[in-house]
Amino acid sequence: MNAEYQRLEAEASEVQLQINELVSSCSQMVAADFQKFGAEMTRLHQRLAGLREGMGLLKLAGSAKMQAQAAKLAKSQPKTFHSQGPRPKTVQLTGGVTVTLHVTYYHRFQCPEKAKNKKANRGMFPMLILLGIANGFTAGVRQRMMKCAALLGSYEEAVQMLDDEGIRICVNTLRKVTAGMGEMLARLTKSGSVKISGDAAGRRIVVTTDGGRVRLREKRRGRTKKGHKRFKPAWREPRLFMIYATDDKGKIDTTFSPIIDGSLGSCDQLFRLLLSYLKALNVKDASKVLFIADGAKWIWSRVPALIKSLGLTSDQTQQRIDYWHAVEYLGKIVESSALKGKQKTQWRKTQKNRLYRGDIGLVVIAIEQLIGEKPSEDQTTWKNYFVNHGLTHRRMDYPLSVNGHLPIGSGAIESAVRRVINLRVKSNATYWLRENAETIIRFRAWIKAGRAEELFYQTTYVTPELAV
Repeated sequence: MNAEYQRLEAEASEVQLQINELVSSCSQMVAADFQKFGAEMTRLHQRLAGLREGMGLLKLAGSAKMQAQAAKLAKSQPKTFHSQGPRPKTVQLTGGVTVTLHVTYYHRFQCPEKAKNKKANRGMFPMLILLGIANGFTAGVRQRMMKCAALLGSYEEAVQMLDDEGIRICVNTLRKVTAGMGEMLARLTKSGSVKISGDAAGRRIVVTTDGGRVRLREKRRGRTKKGHKRFKPAWREPRLFMIYATDDKGKIDTTFSPIIDGSLGSCDQLFRLLLSYLKALNVKDASKVLFIADGAKWIWSRVPALIKSLGLTSDQTQQRIDYWHAVEYLGKIVESSALKGKQKTQWRKTQKNRLYRGDIGLVVIAIEQLIGEKPSEDQTTWKNYFVNHGLTHRRMDYPLSVNGHLPIGSGAIESAVRRVINLRVKSNATYWLRENAETIIRFRAWIKAGRAEELFYQTTYVTPELAV
């Protein structure tokens, strides 16, 4: 074995000796001493794990089989790559361990005239691609970095947490690694290569969507007096969707992993992504498919086309306006009227009960009587909300959903918006670059849905067609 392997092996033996001595030195301890003992034991085991992993990497990189696979990967690329011989690449592992691998670098030649003003990467390390190594980190370390960045309150908090686990990096490095994994997810999405597990056949499927808020840094002309680039803060709406199944009691079916994803792109982009997921889930064979959301026009103007693209039948699908949003509109109407005290309370209660029973015609009549012949502009808008969704499109037939063990509220997606967007990226004092915000939102959505491993596998292990 080479000198690097011998170095790691010697240090691993030394760390193992320290662990043995630490265990043998245990005697009478108070809580504070035992806490120090546990912390030191954890640190040593993290170091030992990193050293063992480094030894394994050196063996793999020196394997004739792996080198042949790397050469095959380089040859499989659309462009011709030429070997430039081995070059040293340092990889950081857990426990603060670093290992230097000597792996073959392949380069794609290009005429200087054609290459001018182009930033395309013309080189690759196929061995690192096969081992899942990027930015100087193994796939496992990058997965942990992304999870901390997505789930904790800031990059700074994530760096502190990673340091406790023996992964010592700076904020800029964490941002760079996170952005790289986000770029890979974006490329997979654009190529239609994102894969999800699950089958909707025979299930009651609920599809719901909503929007949140995030403040972005958008470019402005010129520079500040100190020479910094100018930007304008702008509130934008990232949109999420959620796909889940319900059981015989109308509750979320825990045997079907939900899907949460979203985008800062256009509404059409979001619905294209939603369409691809629903097709992958085989939603055409679901027993029932419910589309439920608030009254946002951008949602309901696209749902009919989505249903048609999926090949769903009218008997198979239901469209519902969130019951509690409709109740909120009833409150706005009665608050704008001349009713006072108990009359106001009784009117709202009566219409709420009628709404739940599906008596939309009676609700509309009551609204017309209340607002009179000369309603305000707002009152007309609120009345039309019930006429359009309730009478024209039958999106308020709540008894059908209740009897079919399907929800009548969109609380699931509202909770997802809060957990995925509001608790991480929505802040008056934080200004995000669009691509960074989208990366954090999408990774956080997959993690909150319990699909972290699916996501990490697809964004940390590069397939040959996405290698360059």
